[in-house]
Amino acid sequence: YSDYNLENFKNRTITDSYEPGSTFKIIPIIAAYEDNLNPNKKYFCENGEFYLKNGKKLNDHEKHDSLTINEIFIHSSNIGISKIIQDINNKEIYRLCKSLGFGSNTGLPLKSESKGILRDLNNWSKCSKTYISIGQEIGVTNIQLALAYSTIANGGYLLKPHIVKNISENDSTIYNRKIEPLRQVFNKEISDKILLSLNEVVIKGTAKNLDLNGYKIGGKTGTAQKFYDGKYSKNEFISSFASILPVDKPKYVMII
Repeated sequence: YSDYNLENFKNRTITDSYEPGSTFKIIPIIAAYEDNLNPNKKYFCENGEFYLKNGKKLNDHEKHDSLTINEIFIHSSNIGISKIIQDINNKEIYRLCKSLGFGSNTGLPLKSESKGILRDLNNWSKCSKTYISIGQEIGVTNIQLALAYSTIANGGYLLKPHIVKNISENDSTIYNRKIEPLRQVFNKEISDKILLSLNEVVIKGTAKNLDLNGYKIGGKTGTAQKFYDGKYSKNEFISSFASILPVDKPKYVMII
């Protein structure tokens, strides 16, 4: 231990929080379905450039004209997300974040777990709802993001996380993990819609280059600008991919 920096011994899955970028766009989409927003309504995505109330510009990686809620998610339009959440209040976004476990420890029996960063509603600016919905102004750990995607995989139920599945001794099982739902965050109809959307992301959206030879995967890409000296870098990024597989009968969640 004395030969290496303490950083080498971190369990980064639980200790390091980061801005998740577009993997966090499940939040506004779930909120949109909970509020029964019209799935066929088209939102004008400003052909890639849009100025927020604070005067700062929001960009898309591709130019889009008008897209539905599902298309906004598939093509990961920041501007589209900003238009959707105009119809959703701050409290709803905050409640959904908290219900999915963001800003809290997961309860795993491991040391040095980070709660991540989810500022209290009183500290939100007039544009925080937009930034959080596209995965900025918030910090998550990989285990938190995995639990959120597991909730989609489990019909809207947030499950208590475990490290050990079972323990055997002399050909007999002496411990079996109990599957414990902590709460139902949203209904199965919504989770089924999100699963279909995640699959479309892989088939024709931002993750279509995966080319996984027939594996039925749903996923969401994320590219978050690193934050240096009070501003977002144009050259440094955190890239991530949140996935559920097989998407038609979920068994695994993987966060990269």
